[in-house]
Amino acid sequence: MYNKLLLFDLDDTLLTSKKTISLCTSAAIKACKEKGMLIGYITARARPFRGEAFFIDNLPCDFIAYYNGAEICAGDKTIESNLIPYKDAISIIQKLSEAYPKTAIGVYLEPWSYMRGEIWNIDTGEKQKCSLFDLPHYDVQRMRIVFDADDDIQLNDYLTEEAVSFLTSDGTAIIINKNAVKERALKKASEWFQIPLCDIIAFGDDVNDIAMLKMAGTGVAMGNAADSVKAAADYITESNDDEGICNWINNNLFHM
Repeated sequence: MYNKLLLFDLDDTLLTSKKTISLCTSAAIKACKEKGMLIGYITARARPFRGEAFFIDNLPCDFIAYYNGAEICAGDKTIESNLIPYKDAISIIQKLSEAYPKTAIGVYLEPWSYMRGEIWNIDTGEKQKCSLFDLPHYDVQRMRIVFDADDDIQLNDYLTEEAVSFLTSDGTAIIINKNAVKERALKKASEWFQIPLCDIIAFGDDVNDIAMLKMAGTGVAMGNAADSVKAAADYITESNDDEGICNWINNNLFHM
């Protein structure tokens, strides 16, 4: 029986501002695994592309949720998919494009990814020109919306019943399936490994981490986190560039 599960957000939490993982943090996570703890990651990132160096290749990984929870995996097994149906995604894209033609829209619909008039295949590396309205007929993991500075967009006016949106700290909008949220991914991890919520420790920094930090038995906000994230956490550690995760693990799990 596992005694704890540690779940990490990646960008600006586990990863430094240079998109690296410090040796101290890596060693602390490996030490947790050696002590019988499970290690997982819940990230807004996509799956890595073919040939792309993956940021957790050298770390233990018992669980990972991509796109905030659109794809939830335990080991090599996908245990849940929460996608936006293709027809719904195209409907959203058409309405936004007609109302706000300067809006930039990126779309992940594995194995394809669309950005700036081009799609590329994650599995094969194939690239080709494509318009937003000729996307391959796959359900969508995530859409990323970058507004024109002059636009005041109320996204809820354009969403279908299955979709929700949130703003990241840099002002970018993300559209996902209403079930593709980090707290649901955390709950699936709890159920899959039969670890009670009180024995789960979650680390995060952005507004989409708030519900996850509240649901976990222990929520840890990074020193660089938004104020609303810190208010939701049980602990506040140092920033992602100041060994925040390593310090918290050593001080609270190993009493070093």
